[in-house]
Amino acid sequence: MKADIDGSGDDLIQRCGGCEYCIFEEILSPEQRKVKVLNLRIPDYHVHRITIEQICGRHYDEVCFMKYAAMRALCDDRTAMQMGVIKTFVWDLGKVRKKRVDFNEAFRDWTKDQDLGRGMEESYAKRFGEIWSRGLREVKSNGIIIRRQILTTDQIYEMVMARPHTYEDVLVLLGTLLREHKERDAV
Repeated sequence: MKADIDGSGDDLIQRCGGCEYCIFEEILSPEQRKVKVLNLRIPDYHVHRITIEQICGRHYDEVCFMKYAAMRALCDDRTAMQMGVIKTFVWDLGKVRKKRVDFNEAFRDWTKDQDLGRGMEESYAKRFGEIWSRGLREVKSNGIIIRRQILTTDQIYEMVMARPHTYEDVLVLLGTLLREHKERDAV
């Protein structure tokens, strides 16, 4: 870890030494990455650790102060997971374009309306929203009903990027699974 946890509190938290890339360096502001944020309590409205692990995707067994900082940022699971999905899009765009693509460039492509093969203008971001909505389930946690995502970042990415026919099939399947979940009274 490059962060001096016993330091002044103004040092920026850095990614783990073994990570070549860290999505949190892209999405957290310098203020959100200061060591002193680790002393803050995790807000009620925060990114959950399971989501953080999915969008990070590396070094689960190492202590990562960047992940602790991300939990204290005012962000929700949906926003964080979409950023994680865009991280994969960054890598794929880089392979296609045979050059390094930064997060901002990928974000522009992600949100750009275009015909993705279904004969209408849509964006990958819109597709993400459709998939996200169909993957939410009401579950009971400590006696409280909350909404949780059952899909992982990798699953959502595969669905968003699917060919038009496959994408349509995915929407039907997810709709059917949601109805069956409700019929089972799964909460």
